[in-house]
Amino acid sequence: MSAILRCAGVSTRAFYRHFGSKDELFLALLQDECDAVAARVDRIADEAVGTPANQLAAWIGEMFEVMIEPDHRIQLMVIDSDEVRMAKGYRETREHSRADRECSLVEILDRGRRDGSFPLADPDSDAVAISAVVSRVMAHQSPDDLQGAKQAQASVLDFALRAVGATAPPV
Repeated sequence: MSAILRCAGVSTRAFYRHFGSKDELFLALLQDECDAVAARVDRIADEAVGTPANQLAAWIGEMFEVMIEPDHRIQLMVIDSDEVRMAKGYRETREHSRADRECSLVEILDRGRRDGSFPLADPDSDAVAISAVVSRVMAHQSPDDLQGAKQAQASVLDFALRAVGATAPPV
């Protein structure tokens, strides 16, 4: 904690005026990063460009892009550190952020169900499953292996499209 305060040029007193504990600082960092990711994928659903299959591809692509971008990778490494994971409220903050991120995916899947392009879609449960697969694949993917990341992204998209009953991949 002292290293963080020293690098930030903040006194202990100033820190504790804003945060009640280091856990609060860690949760604020986590929340900021999760909000930024949610805002990125929310734009895809809000703009509704292309078919639902195109939007699904863009949503998955954006999630993979977060993993590949150097600045985000560093931030994700910090907020996924053991010390941050041990912060009181970490699990709840993470779960709330996951649900926020999935809202845009639910919108996309619901559009596809309504227009018939995702005939098997159950938007709420499929959003959870697709998000879980994205997270699982990203956790096992080296961010330095861009070709592997692209292949993994294509595999996740293929899985998602088959799961919702899409007959053709997006163009």
